[in-house]
Formats: sequence, C-alpha cells, structure tokens
Amino acid sequence: MNFWVARAAWACGWRAGCLRSASNFPLPPPGAVDVAELLRDATAAEEGPREAAARRLPGQCSVLLFPGQGSQVVGMGRGLLRYPRVRELYAAARRVLGYDLLELSLQGPQEDLDRTVHCQPAVFVASLAAVEKLHHLQPAVIENCVAAAGFSVGEFAALVFAGAMEFCEGSALSAEEFL
Repeated sequence: MNFWVARAAWACGWRAGCLRSASNFPLPPPGAVDVAELLRDATAAEEGPREAAARRLPGQCSVLLFPGQGSQVVGMGRGLLRYPRVRELYAAARRVLGYDLLELSLQGPQEDLDRTVHCQPAVFVASLAAVEKLHHLQPAVIENCVAAAGFSVGEFAALVFAGAMEFCEGSALSAEEFL
C-alpha cells in the first residue's frame, strides 16, 4: 500500500471514528456553508493569481552563522579595523558598555577577555565587524543571505544582522545577560 493510500485510509477511519463517537458538537445542517472554504476563496480573489517565486539554487544563497562565547582571543578584530564602519561599531560599544572594548580585544589580557562580562560583547562586536568585512569583499554573500543564526551570544549578532534588534541593544544585552 503506498503512502497516500495509507494516509487516506487512516484519515477516513479517523473521521468515521469521530462521527460514531458521542460529541457535544452538533453536526452541521445539510447545505451549511464551509467558512474556511469561503475565506480561502475570498483571499484568492483579493490576491489574484500568484506568480511562483523564483527559486534560487543553493549555490546562490548564503546563511550566516555567528559564533558564541569561547571563540574570543586577544587580537581579535585587528584585521577588521581597515574596513568601513568597524571603528564605529567599537566606538558605539564603548559608549554603551562604558569601557574600551577594542583595546581589551586587541591588547588583553586574555584572563580579562575570558570573563563573560567582557567576552560576550567582544564576540558580538567582532562578529558584526566580520560582517562589515564580508560586505566589503563579497557583497553578494550578504545580499543573498537567506538566514542567520548564532550560538549563545551569536544569537544577538544574528538578530542585529537580520534587523530585528538594534546594535546598541545587542551590545547592552550581551554584557548584561550573564551579570
């Protein structure tokens, strides 16, 4: 028995079982209108015929996955400073956090950078700085991005990248989440 036949048989058996059992809901009167069908028809009439969305090949799509706590290392972000807006990201983070995250990221010490209160914002800002580099070098990757996700604090970077959260909000949350 193929899948569709088996599924249809199951559905008919389920419906028959429901009809045979006692129910508090009365059966609809003969000739009753199916409201769900009316809504589908009304929606289809308003929208008109839909064109099929152009399907992109997997090689034409990108997904960004942002790292989380544990990926921090002294010196991170050094190679990103020459790209537009990266220094602005670090300056905005400094205003929100009240300390120089760029200096800590570049100079350490590693023990301070490893503290959750510091590494979370450091990974968050470095991740978005990396997006700036990617946007500069390969803008098509950013333009063709179909999804973004992140591990731990990387979720905040993914939300900022997607436009669901402001950068300053993500900076503050990355520092406060584990205080």
